[in-house]
Amino acid sequence: MKKLFSGYHVYVTLIGVFVIISCENKMAEKTTITRQQMDAGIKTIENMKAAYKGERTATAKYEAFSKKAEEEGYHNIALLYNAVSAAENIHGNNHKMVIEDANSAVPIIKPVYTVKTTKENLLDDVNGEAYEAKTMYPDFLKTAETADNQLAFLSLTFAMKTERKHKVFFEQALSNINSNTVNSMPTKYLVCPEFGNTYADAPKHCDFTLTDRDKFIVFQ
Repeated sequence: MKKLFSGYHVYVTLIGVFVIISCENKMAEKTTITRQQMDAGIKTIENMKAAYKGERTATAKYEAFSKKAEEEGYHNIALLYNAVSAAENIHGNNHKMVIEDANSAVPIIKPVYTVKTTKENLLDDVNGEAYEAKTMYPDFLKTAETADNQLAFLSLTFAMKTERKHKVFFEQALSNINSNTVNSMPTKYLVCPEFGNTYADAPKHCDFTLTDRDKFIVFQ
């Protein structure tokens, strides 16, 4: 009987040791996750500042490209650039709010870009939008998700989705120049004021935010 009790005592002691070790491991794991989240949180705000810089630069750049397209007689492409510039400005404003929400300083941006011919501008824009949609924003989103920064994740997600659409618009415009069919391009564009979703033919509601079409910014 004594041996049985001793065995039971050892068993309970071992269980206690296992529980303590398990708790310590979980606490260590929790600490690691928290540290990862903290690092990701800091990185997310750095990313938001980089994205803000990109959007502010794009806003000014596309305004200049619109003027260039108009000078070259590409009115419909100038219209597209005006709409896309407005969308990029909305992205920039959203990114700015995320930065401010984190009580971080919003960087002062002095846009730097080069105006070429409209055809060259479009080619650069296709590549630029592709980079943002396929590389930059997806990378930023992974970090924001790790940081559990929902505002950043939202702002980055809709900016990325809109850049994908802009890439398609620019590809089509470039094709129209090459085929001398610029006059067949849309003569009206609409931009959702919430996240910059851009349309040539808009539905009744934005497919990102469900914003009513009557509230869209119209370019024509």
